[in-house]
Amino acid sequence: MKKSGCEHVKIGVIGGGSVGLLFAYYFSFGHEVTVIARRKEQAEAIEEKGIRLLEDEQEMIRNVRGRTELDPDCDLLFVAVKEHQLGGVLPELEQAAPRDIMFLQNGMAHIPVLDKWQTGHRIYTGSVEHGAVRVDDRTFRHTGKGAVKWSAFRSPSASRLKKELASVHEAFPFIWCEDWYKTLAGKLIVNACINPLTALLRVENGALLEEPMYEAYMKLVFEEASRILKLEDRQAAWDHVLSVCRRTKSNTSSMLADVLAGRKTEADAIMGYLLKRAKESEESAPHLTFLYRSIKALENEWS
Repeated sequence: MKKSGCEHVKIGVIGGGSVGLLFAYYFSFGHEVTVIARRKEQAEAIEEKGIRLLEDEQEMIRNVRGRTELDPDCDLLFVAVKEHQLGGVLPELEQAAPRDIMFLQNGMAHIPVLDKWQTGHRIYTGSVEHGAVRVDDRTFRHTGKGAVKWSAFRSPSASRLKKELASVHEAFPFIWCEDWYKTLAGKLIVNACINPLTALLRVENGALLEEPMYEAYMKLVFEEASRILKLEDRQAAWDHVLSVCRRTKSNTSSMLADVLAGRKTEADAIMGYLLKRAKESEESAPHLTFLYRSIKALENEWS
């Protein structure tokens, strides 16, 4: 397997969900990695047994460190918790010495938070186009190969980080993008079209293209979201949504997984953010409003 050419970089991954395990696994081939988990049980499982990838009826294990507190020696941090969990992470990061930090949240509700965050850290945003499902505290499946598109959000220079991320692993490419807004908006439009509909209908991603009525409703959501985000090339954006649907046709969306598990979803980070933008510009968004209220109603049932 291809390893990174950049050694001696200590990586910290905050969050032990599917994305956190995914990042820790692939970075472990060329770097010293620490997973910072919220629960002691998960941190101990990772520390003692490593991270396990299940793929093609095989299992592969990588040894990484597991902790419940931030490692002060980490050079680069990936924040892989959900947007609504950032409130428990940012105060601890404020106490750390300045370093490179990449935020990997779905949606864009974390952007106003980062914009107001007064810190000396060099801040980057990442859009994860891989599919991953966590099986247990230390095990995940890599269900869809893609890339991590990343940009500088607030950093004087990204040249050093570009070199470090140039060759992490052949199955885990990083793609530099100049415009963080365009990158995140492109991912947000996909999340808005696919996640809430699959969560409400309880179907895999591909079903949205197999049933004409589902695809028609998805197109209505796209029209609202693309207008709110003021996307320049809407046809290209729609084609990308369809491409992701086809490529991940057998996947369970993260929002459906949350609904099935009775967890808080990312409705606020995805539809909630779009509806706030719509309100600011006095635009109508009835289809997004329906999806948002429906998902929040499900959350209220189990909370």
